[in-house]
Amino acid sequence: MMWKRPAFWLTLQVGVTLALLVLLFETFDWRAFGVLFARLPVSAYLASLLVVLAGQLLYAWRWRMVLRAGNVPVRFREVFSQYLIGMFVGNFLPSTVGGDVAKVYLLGRNHGYGPITASVVLDRMFGFGLAAMLAACALVMAAPTAPMLRLVRTVLVLVAAATVLGSGVALAGTGGLARRVARFGPRVTGWADALQRFRLSVLTAVRSPRVLLHAVGTVVVYFVLLSLVYRLLIVIMCGRQLGLLETLMVVTSVSVMSNLPISLNGLGVREQLHVVLFEPLGVPKEVSVAVSLLLFSHTLLISVVGGALWMRSSRARTPLSPPRDTEAQPP
Repeated sequence: MMWKRPAFWLTLQVGVTLALLVLLFETFDWRAFGVLFARLPVSAYLASLLVVLAGQLLYAWRWRMVLRAGNVPVRFREVFSQYLIGMFVGNFLPSTVGGDVAKVYLLGRNHGYGPITASVVLDRMFGFGLAAMLAACALVMAAPTAPMLRLVRTVLVLVAAATVLGSGVALAGTGGLARRVARFGPRVTGWADALQRFRLSVLTAVRSPRVLLHAVGTVVVYFVLLSLVYRLLIVIMCGRQLGLLETLMVVTSVSVMSNLPISLNGLGVREQLHVVLFEPLGVPKEVSVAVSLLLFSHTLLISVVGGALWMRSSRARTPLSPPRDTEAQPP
């Protein structure tokens, strides 16, 4: 069927991206947009760049904590290098999970694909789930009156609840799946055994209070810093002073909802979300788009470093022995 082909989904993403960008820029004041960047001080640009870079450092540190909890001994330098390479693949190739695949492949060659896959999935769960919970809490505490923000609050509260419930059910399995599906044949039983080993690898890291503490800390610290940068840029560009809590609710909401894989790497979706969610707070459309594109350009700039690291590692690559199988065995 056509909908099962990767080319179909790529074409659909391209179409959605173009449609969103046309809709976004249909009534756009390009002259005012250019003035916004002209009045931006170099210090504000560098401050925003440093915060985005700090966020990547925090997230790479969180991934390392997950890896070490899963008994994968790896230095932070190596983790950060693979994290940047994953950013490059995720931002410059048409996929929302391509960066994760790159991290699993590159780090798994030396440490085993099973535990590395488990760490990447768990890190994703932390990133998305904790951001959703933080956004829901900020929206509930801010109690916005605008209809759009109230709708977003309802949606994200449901998303946060579903994430917590789904994660709990997945991690609290009984381990008897292979026995229950044995009647479907050895192939299905093998898949069930692999799934059980994967679940146990994830559960090893989740049970560590230190990992959970670091995961929560990285998400909260980064989004608070990012919200402060948003406030600074908006004040500089249009003189609008927003509260930290209302800025936080928009920034976290955009981060969660822009993960919808309906456009090329979130392009168009992210900018539309900035416009729709900041508009009730009195932020002009051009300012919202300018801030969104500025911060995304920082991400792309940092990703280029990952591309350079990838090319350097490819040139220096030597034949590697097969990865060690360090997956946990089912009880």
